[in-house]
Amino acid sequence: MALTFEFETEKVIQPWRTITSLDTTLLKNWAKQRLDDAHHYNMQSNMKERLKEDVLKQYVKSSEILISVANRHCESTVSGMFKSVLFILTSAEGIVLSVSGPQELVNTLNRNHNLGPGSVFTIQNAGLNAISISIELMDWVYLTGAEHDFKLFKEWDCFCSPVRQNGEIIGYLDMSFSVQEDHLLLAGLFAFTLKSIEEELGKQDQQKSIYEHFQTYRLSPREKEIGYFWLKNYGALRIASELGLTEGTVRNVVKKIYRKTEVSDKGQFIRKFLNGLI
Repeated sequence: MALTFEFETEKVIQPWRTITSLDTTLLKNWAKQRLDDAHHYNMQSNMKERLKEDVLKQYVKSSEILISVANRHCESTVSGMFKSVLFILTSAEGIVLSVSGPQELVNTLNRNHNLGPGSVFTIQNAGLNAISISIELMDWVYLTGAEHDFKLFKEWDCFCSPVRQNGEIIGYLDMSFSVQEDHLLLAGLFAFTLKSIEEELGKQDQQKSIYEHFQTYRLSPREKEIGYFWLKNYGALRIASELGLTEGTVRNVVKKIYRKTEVSDKGQFIRKFLNGLI
């Protein structure tokens, strides 16, 4: 007699949303936003819209910190990969701010497909894609090849998620890769990169708040710089090394900081400035 074994598998809740999970009415409403019919979008190998340089410069200037932080983490991820992965960072409106990936691929997309800084990823201009849907839902989404409207993206699988700073969406990060790759394996990489970016942005928020608090005590730029490291519990020798100063100079500045902020030791200083910030 043959024995049959049945195994009950645990369902894993995925943190992203997909086209198939969305209400059809929502999809129909998005379809109405397209500037052309679906067939026209399906034939597109080039991005339709790209901002003029002077307008793009305004977006870049207002997002300098986001671009710097995101590029550093995305390039670090790309450099450690043996597979081709492309990161696209956009503004909250879907304007491409930067593209990170294998340089040859980045250049080809820019030169041959009009995809680079200034390209517009709204539904109106680029149809249904991971970025445009993520913007509509303000959530992490996953699209696989054929689900994209543009022909350009039909060989790609894409994750896209909002990038948040202090709870506010300040941009969107897309990770694109070949449809041949296992998206479940790459999901963890995307989540790690996104988390690293948001954590660093959070630290910069804290630094800004601390510097503003320092300003009420009229600390000089150098005193703010050393005071910030002192709050992070760096020793005088380490601060000296970080800033290219002597240890004696650092200790003298710390004494001035104590005098201005009316504290007598490091413990008091940390409690005074970190309460409510961490």
